[in-house]
Amino acid sequence: MNKLFYVPLLALLSTGFYNKGSYTEKAINKEAGHVIMAVVAHPDDELLMGALLSHYAARGVKVRVVVATNGALGQTDFYKVPEGKTLVEIRRDEMSCSGNVLGLEKPIWLGLPDQLLASEGKLQSQIDLLRYKIDSLFQLYQPDAVLTFGAAGMTGHPDHRLIGNIVTEVFESRSWPWKPKLYYPALPTGSINEQSWATYLTVDSSHLTVRISLDSIDYVRLGRAYQCHKSQYRESVRTKLPIFMKNVQKGQVLLRPFSSAGPLKNSLF
Repeated sequence: MNKLFYVPLLALLSTGFYNKGSYTEKAINKEAGHVIMAVVAHPDDELLMGALLSHYAARGVKVRVVVATNGALGQTDFYKVPEGKTLVEIRRDEMSCSGNVLGLEKPIWLGLPDQLLASEGKLQSQIDLLRYKIDSLFQLYQPDAVLTFGAAGMTGHPDHRLIGNIVTEVFESRSWPWKPKLYYPALPTGSINEQSWATYLTVDSSHLTVRISLDSIDYVRLGRAYQCHKSQYRESVRTKLPIFMKNVQKGQVLLRPFSSAGPLKNSLF
């Protein structure tokens, strides 16, 4: 996450935990050999869904993370490396380390610039390029399930919102022959203290109709993966955030599915 728009996840630690409720239990898939593709913005965003990715990787599912940007603007005040090429290389190594811990396939790097050159007036051309690359990857790997950011981008980060929107745009642009499914991981409303600025980042549980139960080892791996990203998180934060995710999720990841299923209608009501 680059420093200009970084939303500190540590602020989410002022949390009011949620009750599981009567969610419908579903699974993205249960068989080895399937493919999950997670499309994220920055080299560390895999952590936001890391326990889930690790869970499926451990079951023989091929889990591929597509990283849209190079992370060059991700300078932090505690890690004394300036924005630019050296930081890009460091963050690539960190992402590779995290992927190995989580059991993921080799990361797929799109190499687009952070913020997609919006400040230079080149956002549209970068969006066009991103759209083309995502479309090509869908056709090449034919994922059974695609994970990306929903409307709030999980943290509110503009890059997250944009990447999730473009992935959705590509996904809904055609009927893919192998019938993939698209999911948006999210924290349910009520999992963040109602007085917190971050409550708008959550999603009402009525929309989160997919629930995946995780194992303790999935969170152990998530904790180890956080330790790879030393350029982005202080040591104390690297320790606290995996615990926060485990406590909030209570052993389950909730997702909102993209769905157009159902009969054709001729009325909005």
